[in-house]
Amino acid sequence: MNHSLPITDGPNDQPPVYDCRVVLTPPTGDDFSYQAFAGNLPEITATGPTERDCLRDLVALFKEALQNYRESGEPIPWTEPPIAPTQGQQQRWIPVHL
Repeated sequence: MNHSLPITDGPNDQPPVYDCRVVLTPPTGDDFSYQAFAGNLPEITATGPTERDCLRDLVALFKEALQNYRESGEPIPWTEPPIAPTQGQQQRWIPVHL
């Protein structure tokens, strides 16, 4: 499956855009931080005191990983199908521009 969102061709080409499927775990019990991982690249994880902070950090790590894969010429090791949220988790889909 191609995880790149549609890109226009022509003189006004835009940078590549990828689909970051985030699995987010809200704070529970004594843990007051949000936890998230990219469901299609689960080795990319982040935590944060707020959902916004957690997602911001995860997207930055996702973008960095994609840039590293592209620069090295290595294939991106997408997880197929992406890991789905379990009970108590939420899913977010975030377009990421390189």
